[in-house]
Amino acid sequence: MTETVGVDRPPIAKAISRPRFAKPATVSASALAQHLDCSRTHIGKLEAEGVIQRQGDGFLLDQSRVAYMRYLRRERQQSPRTQADADHVRVKTEMLQLRLMEKKHELVRRADVDALIDGICGATLTALSSLPARCAPRGDLAIRRSIERVVFEVRTEIANVCQQMADKHGEPPLDQQD
Repeated sequence: MTETVGVDRPPIAKAISRPRFAKPATVSASALAQHLDCSRTHIGKLEAEGVIQRQGDGFLLDQSRVAYMRYLRRERQQSPRTQADADHVRVKTEMLQLRLMEKKHELVRRADVDALIDGICGATLTALSSLPARCAPRGDLAIRRSIERVVFEVRTEIANVCQQMADKHGEPPLDQQD
């Protein structure tokens, strides 16, 4: 003979019968204001702008809620103030990042770098200019002229490299003085 065992199961919830063609419930302006967490005056303004519409003696709750959420999304996308605030935050963040990079010595001021390059170039060109006199101090004019020619070529090459870099980066030409 076979034995039957009962299984404990939770009771199944029965569907609540609702009339199929029930008219959606309407709420008053005050109840809608409370539901949307705004003032009664704001509901009047929304109604005047055509965002929400009164249906007979009140507002359809679901329809009004959806319309209000769409209105808020549209306002957020179109607000020039929101765009200005976002731009301000972006610029402020960039400025803070630059300050942080400067503090970490990952970033230096351009004027400081320009001054350093000018100092190095000045010392190099001065040393090059004095090279012929140092290498051939007395009488050996042929050696001195040969060194002067090499110094002139090096200075010309430095000037050409600097001019190419200036042209590459769109620097305006230096004013030539007569």
